[in-house]
Amino acid sequence: MPIEYTAATPQEIAESFGISVEWVREQARRGRVPHLKFGRGKIRFLPEHVDALVRLATVEGVDPEEEPPVEASVDLGALGATVRSIRAHQRRPHVQGDPQVF
Repeated sequence: MPIEYTAATPQEIAESFGISVEWVREQARRGRVPHLKFGRGKIRFLPEHVDALVRLATVEGVDPEEEPPVEASVDLGALGATVRSIRAHQRRPHVQGDPQVF
Protein backbone atom coordinates (compact mmCIF):
# COMPACT_ATOMS: atom_id res chain seq x y z
CA MET A 1 0.00 0.00 0.00
CA PRO A 2 1.67 3.25 -1.12
CA ILE A 3 2.03 6.14 1.30
CA GLU A 4 0.71 9.47 0.05
CA TYR A 5 2.43 12.72 0.94
CA THR A 6 1.45 16.24 0.12
CA ALA A 7 4.59 18.28 -0.41
CA ALA A 8 4.88 21.88 -1.55
CA THR A 9 7.65 23.44 -3.59
CA PRO A 10 9.35 26.67 -2.49
CA GLN A 11 7.59 28.39 -5.40
CA GLU A 12 4.16 27.26 -4.17
CA ILE A 13 4.88 28.43 -0.64
CA ALA A 14 6.21 31.77 -1.86
CA GLU A 15 3.12 32.34 -4.00
CA SER A 16 0.69 31.41 -1.23
CA PHE A 17 2.31 33.82 1.27
CA GLY A 18 3.30 36.53 -1.21
CA ILE A 19 7.00 36.28 -0.41
CA SER A 20 10.09 35.60 -2.48
CA VAL A 21 11.17 32.11 -3.46
CA GLU A 22 14.72 33.06 -2.48
CA TRP A 23 13.64 33.78 1.11
CA VAL A 24 11.93 30.39 1.42
CA ARG A 25 14.98 28.60 0.00
CA GLU A 26 17.32 30.58 2.27
CA GLN A 27 15.43 29.50 5.40
CA ALA A 28 15.76 25.87 4.33
CA ARG A 29 19.40 26.25 3.30
CA ARG A 30 20.34 27.77 6.67
CA GLY A 31 18.51 25.00 8.51
CA ARG A 32 15.96 27.32 10.10
CA VAL A 33 13.02 25.17 8.99
CA PRO A 34 12.73 21.45 8.36
CA HIS A 35 12.37 20.36 4.75
CA LEU A 36 12.91 17.48 2.36
CA LYS A 37 15.88 17.60 0.01
CA PHE A 38 16.11 15.41 -3.07
CA GLY A 39 19.36 15.77 -4.98
CA ARG A 40 20.67 19.21 -5.83
CA GLY A 41 18.19 22.00 -5.33
CA LYS A 42 15.07 19.84 -5.10
CA ILE A 43 13.45 21.11 -1.90
CA ARG A 44 9.97 20.13 -0.77
CA PHE A 45 7.98 21.06 2.32
CA LEU A 46 5.47 18.85 4.12
CA PRO A 47 2.54 20.56 5.90
CA GLU A 48 4.35 20.41 9.25
CA HIS A 49 7.39 22.04 7.61
CA VAL A 50 5.19 24.89 6.38
CA ASP A 51 3.86 25.28 9.93
CA ALA A 52 7.46 25.63 11.15
CA LEU A 53 8.09 28.28 8.49
CA VAL A 54 5.02 30.18 9.67
CA ARG A 55 6.21 29.98 13.30
CA LEU A 56 9.62 31.32 12.22
CA ALA A 57 8.03 34.33 10.54
CA THR A 58 5.46 35.00 13.27
CA VAL A 59 6.00 38.18 15.26
CA GLU A 60 4.33 38.09 18.65
CA GLY A 61 2.57 41.22 19.82
CA VAL A 62 3.79 42.92 22.98
CA ASP A 63 1.41 43.86 25.76
CA PRO A 64 2.01 47.60 26.42
CA GLU A 65 1.56 47.01 30.14
CA GLU A 66 4.49 44.59 30.15
CA GLU A 67 6.92 46.99 28.46
CA PRO A 68 9.58 48.42 30.75
CA PRO A 69 9.28 52.14 31.46
CA VAL A 70 11.27 54.43 29.19
CA GLU A 71 13.32 55.83 32.06
CA ALA A 72 14.54 52.37 33.10
CA SER A 73 18.32 52.07 33.05
CA VAL A 74 19.88 49.74 30.52
CA ASP A 75 22.24 46.99 31.62
CA LEU A 76 25.05 47.46 29.08
CA GLY A 77 26.58 44.12 30.00
CA ALA A 78 23.48 42.34 28.72
CA LEU A 79 24.07 43.87 25.29
CA GLY A 80 27.46 42.25 24.98
CA ALA A 81 29.42 45.39 25.82
CA THR A 82 33.00 44.92 26.92
CA VAL A 83 34.48 46.33 30.10
CA ARG A 84 36.43 48.79 27.98
CA SER A 85 33.37 50.04 26.10
CA ILE A 86 31.37 50.36 29.33
CA ARG A 87 34.11 52.48 30.90
CA ALA A 88 34.32 54.66 27.80
CA HIS A 89 30.56 55.15 27.88
CA GLN A 90 30.58 56.03 31.57
CA ARG A 91 33.31 58.65 31.00
CA ARG A 92 31.16 60.55 28.50
CA PRO A 93 30.02 63.88 29.99
CA HIS A 94 26.29 63.45 29.38
CA VAL A 95 26.33 60.06 31.13
CA GLN A 96 28.07 61.57 34.16
CA GLY A 97 25.35 64.21 34.36
CA ASP A 98 27.47 67.22 33.35
CA PRO A 99 24.96 70.11 32.98
CA GLN A 100 27.39 72.04 30.72
CA VAL A 101 26.97 69.58 27.84
CA PHE A 102 23.49 70.68 26.80
